[in-house]
Parts: sequence; structure tokens; C-alpha cells
Amino acid sequence: MDEFIPRQANLIGLDIVHQQAISGQEMDQLSDIQLEKVINNVSVFYRVTPKHKLAIVKALQQTGNIVGMTGDGVNDGVALKRADIGIAMGKNGTDVCKEAADMILVDDDFHTIIAAIEEGKAIFYNIRNFVRFQLSTSIAALSLIALATLMGIANPLNAMQILWINIIMDGPPAQSLGVEPVDQDVLKQKPRNVRQPMITRSVIVNVLLSASIIILGTLWVFQREMADGSGGKTKRDTTMTFTCFVLFDMFNALSCRSQTKSVFQIGLFSNKMFLLAVGFSLLGQLLVIYFPPLQMVFQTEALTVMDLLFLVSLTSSVFIVSELKKWFERSMERRMHKNRSELDFV
Repeated sequence: MDEFIPRQANLIGLDIVHQQAISGQEMDQLSDIQLEKVINNVSVFYRVTPKHKLAIVKALQQTGNIVGMTGDGVNDGVALKRADIGIAMGKNGTDVCKEAADMILVDDDFHTIIAAIEEGKAIFYNIRNFVRFQLSTSIAALSLIALATLMGIANPLNAMQILWINIIMDGPPAQSLGVEPVDQDVLKQKPRNVRQPMITRSVIVNVLLSASIIILGTLWVFQREMADGSGGKTKRDTTMTFTCFVLFDMFNALSCRSQTKSVFQIGLFSNKMFLLAVGFSLLGQLLVIYFPPLQMVFQTEALTVMDLLFLVSLTSSVFIVSELKKWFERSMERRMHKNRSELDFV
């Protein structure tokens, strides 16, 4: 191997002490199967042709890697097209290269690729959090009305209250989950499996768990208020039920900020947009309860401080259960990681 290659590789931080460097001429001596066997142990390929570049991309993909390839010349076009994401140089890249690529670097700076990966991961995980919140709230709202109908009891919410809940579901609290700061642990993770759907089994379990707590808690409050001997559904009954559901939504949104980490780990105040969104939503709910013109529109009445404390205590259960579930899953993962480390040591 040329002495020039190790020196240049070291300068840019590539590991050639523990991994190999292979030339295009050496690649010609390997079959596709042989290349696949050694590909994950090679950090440098040098003096390669367009045919070699394509073979490298294919071999990496066959071994389960997500391949990103950069290029600027006409001869990079085929490999750029075959890679999972082809990245062309915007300043010095040829038109053929740009046409074949999925992404074009306007500034030709490799640091931009890192920034794009970070942004992409953040967007994906934030969308997943948003979907979890939307699904759990939507399922809870639909199930609440459906169960009331099936059980033959009065509808817990009126039309204006359901409309207000829909505004909260699709409004500021939900949207603010999309601007959650980037989790540094997420950035360190390997590329996800592109065949894995966004809505995984874990997301579905979290959605159903949160929705179940919201449904059961809200129905219990409604039944509790209806059993006060007033002889029918009153404004107080619907106000308590309505406020209960809205507070459940707020605590649910708080737990949806991360799928795996505690809110206190990621920082309770790290997403200022979320705090503002929840704050305005709660302010709006208080106006609906206590502002006379809105009381007429939403058919509500003022609640006592004890009523609000009771509802906050109850609705926080969806947040507490979610946090306990995350803690249990993190503990199990640490235990499994420790066991694997001990086995590797042995």
C-alpha cells in the first residue's frame, strides 16, 4: 500500500490501524461475495473507478448499511443514484451529478451533511411524538362519545366543547411538539432501518395506554358528577368532564415530548414554544369556564378551586404512568446492556 494513503487518512481522522485500506486493483481480485465479507472492516478505498464505487455501495447495502455517497463528477452519477442518499456538490458538481443526487450541498461543506443528518433525525422523532399525541387524543375523544352512546348514557360533551378539544388537538400544544430541541442521544444512534414504519409497536402501545387512561378517567368523572342526585345532566357535569379531558390532553402532550426519556431529563423548560402553547391553552380553558360570555357559548359554569385541584390530581395520572413506563423500559435496557457487556467480557 502506498505510504501516502495512511498519512492522508490519518490527517482526516480515518482509522486505518484497526481497519483496512483497499485499492481498486485489489478490489478487482475480489468477488461480490468476498467484498461483502470484508466491506465493514475497510475504512479507505483508493484509486477506484466508477465501477468500483458502485460495487462498494452495493456491498454496503447488502450488509444492511444505510449508504450516503458524495460526489462531484460525471463518473459519480451511477453510484450516487444507487446510494440510499446521494449527495452532490453544489458549487463544483456537474449537472449529471446533481441530477442523480438526492441532496445538493450549496456550500460544498461536509459539515453541512452532519447538520442535515441532525435536522433530519430531529424532524423524524418529533413527527413521531406529534403522531403519538394526535392518535391518543383522537382515539380518546372518539371512544368517549362512542362508549357513552353504547352505554346509553347522555353525551358527556356538547358540540362546542368537542370543537374546542379539536382545536387543542391540532393547535399550539400539538404543533409545539414539532419544534422539540434535538436530543443528543438520538444523534448518536445508528441510522434507523428504512423498512421500519414510523408507527411502531412501541408507539401503538403508548397510544393505547394513554388513550385508555384518558377515556376511563373522563368517564369516571362524568359518572361521578351524574350520580350527585341532580336528576339529569347539568352544566356542572359537562364542565367537570370537559375540563377533565382538556387537562388530560395537556398532561398527555407533556409525556409525548419524548418516547424514551423523562421530561425532567430532557428539561422541563427546554422547549419554550411548548410551555407557551400549553400556557395559552390553559388560559383559554379558564376563560371558557369563568368568562360569562364564553360560559354561554360553551354551556359551562365556574368550578371551585377544590374542583380544579381534584381534576389536576386525576389527570396527572396519564403523565405519571407514562413516566413510570419510560423509567421501567430504561432500567430494562440498562440491565440488558450490562448483561451483554458481561458476556462479551467472559
